[in-house]
Amino acid sequence: MQCHAIPLTAELVSFVDRIYEQNRIALHGSIISIEEWHSAFGDDADPHEVNFIIIADNQPAAWLKLNGLNKEEPSISMLVVDDSFKRCGVGSFAVHFAGEYIKSLGKSSLFIYTTKDNEPAAQCYLKNGYKVAEEINYAVGDGIIRPGFKFKKDFTEP
Repeated sequence: MQCHAIPLTAELVSFVDRIYEQNRIALHGSIISIEEWHSAFGDDADPHEVNFIIIADNQPAAWLKLNGLNKEEPSISMLVVDDSFKRCGVGSFAVHFAGEYIKSLGKSSLFIYTTKDNEPAAQCYLKNGYKVAEEINYAVGDGIIRPGFKFKKDFTEP
């Protein structure tokens, strides 16, 4: 499968809306209207985040959001893979792309947070060289504090 990443454009916001909704329960997310999505990626966008769409075999396959670009240790704050592209390397590509992007900014590490019940995500991160930095409790999209993991990859390690 051939994958590459492109910056999120207004034309692809409906794709983000669709795959977020596919995965909303696993993400413990709240319902978000298409208008809210457009606002979040438009004038109200966080200036310290970037959003990418992962393209697999010429089709949108995943949404990747990186946050904290103004910090020493940024994070992947969202990685959502379309149901039809799960378990075929798209998530691994996205995690690798995120690391390369962060390294190109001169950063030495990258964090990823996930809830403990999101085992497919945790396995993807572990498989791609991330280590559990700590077990945490944090508020997810639905506002409920849940147990989770803070994963870290240090790019200065061999």
